[in-house]
Amino acid sequence: MSVPFHELKVSAVIRETPDCSSFELTVPLELQEAYRSKAGQHLTFELPWDDFKVTRCYSLSSCPDLGETLKIGVKRVEGGRISNWLNDNLKAGDSITASVPEGRFVLDPETRSGAPLFLFAGGSGITPIISLLKSALTITKRPITLLYANQNRDAVIYGEELERLAAEHSDRLLVHHHFDAEGGYLTAAEVAVLLRHTDISEFYICGPEPFMELIENTLAEAGVHDELVYIERFVSPADPDRVEVDAVDVASLEAPDTFSLWLNGRSRTVPYVKGQTLLQCAQAAGLQPAHSCESGYCGSCMAHVNTGKVHMRTHEALSERDIARGVALLCQSVPASPEPLELDSDSTSFRAASAVKSSYSKRASQLAAVAVFAFMVAGTLILRLVPQVVE
Repeated sequence: MSVPFHELKVSAVIRETPDCSSFELTVPLELQEAYRSKAGQHLTFELPWDDFKVTRCYSLSSCPDLGETLKIGVKRVEGGRISNWLNDNLKAGDSITASVPEGRFVLDPETRSGAPLFLFAGGSGITPIISLLKSALTITKRPITLLYANQNRDAVIYGEELERLAAEHSDRLLVHHHFDAEGGYLTAAEVAVLLRHTDISEFYICGPEPFMELIENTLAEAGVHDELVYIERFVSPADPDRVEVDAVDVASLEAPDTFSLWLNGRSRTVPYVKGQTLLQCAQAAGLQPAHSCESGYCGSCMAHVNTGKVHMRTHEALSERDIARGVALLCQSVPASPEPLELDSDSTSFRAASAVKSSYSKRASQLAAVAVFAFMVAGTLILRLVPQVVE
């Protein structure tokens, strides 16, 4: 069964910057429960285009913990069909087809303690990040550092809201802006100087690929464990008139009769049907692994390949680092050998390049976070005595 789609009404359009608009969406009363979201999740939109339909994923910038109206932010992409159409044409009173909220880029419910939270946003990557930020400020007492990079000051999205949040929560929120036009491209040194308590902090990243790669590499060099790094990676799917033919003849690949899928703490044996994706087979067997766009571009259906081999028709939502660690997309994967195939959907609960868990104990980090919480608050106050640029 695919993710449900429904018609939502656009209740307001807010021009955030010359190139970005926010759209507030009204959910019918009978669908309120279906559209109950978590901070950091996204909606998939389906729009008619010529004689076919196209889909795009846009993150929610609204915070469900504050009871805010569903809101997405859409920034123009040069040559982009849908981002430009939405900014130019969608208006209050219009209806748009959207999926229910999906996505794994959410706060870990097991870590709502004193563990510091680092948020890294580049450009329109601020949309899920500001949702996470507001949620963490509302339901936790965690000290938070936000690094937000843009080309210039005019490109800052949700600038006034960030300024207000920084003022209201000055005891535990530090906001750092970086502008390429004023200081050149962001460097690893500028990121590294912000880091502290890297053994117990958690790190969320969303933005353009070069930005995310810089943050990922800097965190790795600082010794941050992969399971503490959560990444939201979106790319636009290929529209039906632009789909490239798979160079691999899937029908020629050998495959086992069944495969094993870990889901919700249990291993399930799933019959494999030749020509279908692993997601389709799992759904036919009555299972519902996390998924959303079903085009290989949102990453919601990530799973770790424990044994066996798979072929992915496309894997745009994954980095080379993800693939090297054995991460696969269920919606794009088919078996690629007759050997036993086992996948684990539970090991990639968050959109991080951390499918292979290290021997590091996350529970130990949580206990350590509680033990040093008082010290962290004092440390945050001391850091605020150092001159900061808060926009």
